[in-house]
Amino acid sequence: DSQLAEIVQGLRAEMNKGLKRNSRSELHMSPSFVHSYSQPQGTSLGMAIEASGSRIRLTSVTFDASGATATTTGSSTQVFITPSTHKRSTALFFDHLAFCIREFLHTSRVADCSENHGMSQRFLPLGISIGLPVNGECQVDEDAKEDSLGLLGSNNVAHRMCDAITRSHLPVRVTSVTNNTVGALVAANHADKNTQVAVSFNHGINAAYFESLARVEYLAENPLSNVVAINTEIGRFGSVGGENTQMLPLTMWDRRVDRESRHPGARVLEKLVADQYLGEIVRNLITDFMDCQLIFTSEPGEVKPISKEYAFHTAYMAPIMEDRSADLASVEAIFAAEFGIRNT
Repeated sequence: DSQLAEIVQGLRAEMNKGLKRNSRSELHMSPSFVHSYSQPQGTSLGMAIEASGSRIRLTSVTFDASGATATTTGSSTQVFITPSTHKRSTALFFDHLAFCIREFLHTSRVADCSENHGMSQRFLPLGISIGLPVNGECQVDEDAKEDSLGLLGSNNVAHRMCDAITRSHLPVRVTSVTNNTVGALVAANHADKNTQVAVSFNHGINAAYFESLARVEYLAENPLSNVVAINTEIGRFGSVGGENTQMLPLTMWDRRVDRESRHPGARVLEKLVADQYLGEIVRNLITDFMDCQLIFTSEPGEVKPISKEYAFHTAYMAPIMEDRSADLASVEAIFAAEFGIRNT
């Protein structure tokens, strides 16, 4: 309990530093500007982009005249997989996004649905959420070391998306670009005004919350609202070089995964709990136990597929933990099929 209390105290201190003017924090603590005083109406599109860019999720939603109720329309959600070749070029990636929008409009017949509801719109509003920190200029934050799409720096996500949409002659207009956890916070708050925090545990981890505008020193007062949505990028907590480096309880396997990652010393908290890393921590445990001849058997010099980095997916963990059979049938099926290892 005392160790958890110390971590919470350190996290709170970093959050407070991030809200001050001329103060450097391990966390991102970026404000996201959302028009909470205007209600959405008619049919809108939503596009969610993973941090890796591998999957694109498109959805449509229709709001009633008061903006209080949202209903899905047509084939309301589709997921598109991005070809690896399109992730090597920013231009190709945005052209792929425009292609996804075109396909979604064609298959879901969103425009037809909006007209049937008596809400004929010249352009469909498109809100974009992305699994990266985004600043007020719709640019991916320069501290986002995990960016693999080449969006850092001067790339304005909204402008690039608008250019691709215009070239494709699509009836769509970009209205917002936010971090995906902030998007979850705003959507949940729209349905339940008591919602104050959103947390995501997936490929990475993050948290967003509503902060009193008066506590954010570098923001001016706003007569329309006294709160602002804050993207914390909480996965950065405990990063090497910060005041909290020694606070997190790292094991030798945690340190190894961090050292061998693309960005050693960065996003340390995320590497302890995120889907991207949990399987690799388990794989290191397994191979160390194999080297000590505590589990499984292998011939001298034999190289198993499990020796490859990130070969053990986090998704394997749940069925292994849930296997209560006498002969561990689920465990054997995974290790035999994926790694050529026979259970003893």
